[in-house]
Amino acid sequence: MHKTDNTNLFAFYGSLRRGMENYEPLKENLRYKFSTWLTGYQLYSLGPYPFAYRTGSPTDKILVEVFEVTNLETRNTIHQIEMEAGYFMDTIIIDEQLVNIYLYENKADYPFVFGGDWVKFFRG
Repeated sequence: MHKTDNTNLFAFYGSLRRGMENYEPLKENLRYKFSTWLTGYQLYSLGPYPFAYRTGSPTDKILVEVFEVTNLETRNTIHQIEMEAGYFMDTIIIDEQLVNIYLYENKADYPFVFGGDWVKFFRG
């Protein structure tokens, strides 16, 4: 897929999920839409934060929460946080809608997050 600015929908799988650290200060401008399992991805731990890596395998899946970001300043803040942490933005299709997601290029030797649910893993 290609990076696009044509959607305000974002798939979050880590610290921007409801109740997590980065969600709380931004939640006024994040409108929760739905949660879904996204196939073809794995989660890895960077310690306090995860990253998603595209595998393309139908047996790999991660839990994402899809939000509409309702404010341009919030969108820019999220983008800056993610880019400074080494992520890149991609646009994928979930339920026939364009959705932005932040991914890592390389999984290197980071610890694998079993089960694909960061909140469960992090709080577990």
